Amino acid sequence: MFVGRENELKILNRVFSSNRQESVLIYGRRRIGKTELIKKAIEDFEGGVYSRMQV
Repeated sequence: MFVGRENELKILNRVFSSNRQESVLIYGRRRIGKTELIKKAIEDFEGGVYSRMQV
């Protein structure tokens, strides 16, 4: 279940849909769903997305 991240998903969708080349930094405490947020945003987006994760 994916709940409570509509605002963040809207922001990511806006960035993904932009005609400009943009970068996004997602940070926060561990175990709060950062990776799931990225996965969901990419799943919902119909264009191409380059993703690089560094731990």
